[in-house]
Amino acid sequence: MKKLGVALIAAVVCLGVTGVAMAANSDNITVNYQISAINEMNVDDAAVTLNISTATAGQQPDSAIDATTYDITTNQTARKLTGVLDSDMPAGLTLRCNVTAPTGGLSAGWTALSGTAADLVTSIETVAEPDIAWNFSLNANVSAGVVAAATRTCTLTLTAE
Repeated sequence: MKKLGVALIAAVVCLGVTGVAMAANSDNITVNYQISAINEMNVDDAAVTLNISTATAGQQPDSAIDATTYDITTNQTARKLTGVLDSDMPAGLTLRCNVTAPTGGLSAGWTALSGTAADLVTSIETVAEPDIAWNFSLNANVSAGVVAAATRTCTLTLTAE
């Protein structure tokens, strides 16, 4: 009887160890995931320089033109790019820009910039695109006179339409 008890205990221990070993061969894990809203843009140059220095006799001064590029990534729909200056331009000066739309978007074309946000590109859908053209033009009339070097900060914002 004692031998039978030892044999039963040995069998239970063996089955228990085997059961544990079998449990370690496979298991499950729940993978939780999400994708948050992504709305990123980057202007590729820190500055553009616009210097008006010529005119045709009898005409207003020639415009100054410069350009940069920007990159955009959004996984949302119905987005737009707006542009705003940190303050209005002085009298007689107009700063305009033409932002090329990323694939699928609609550019507003040449748009005057001021201290009030203006829509520059609309109808932006999901897109990831680098090196998109952003052109600037500074226009002056003679009433502006001579203007010392100055700066304006233009903020381009990707936002909901």
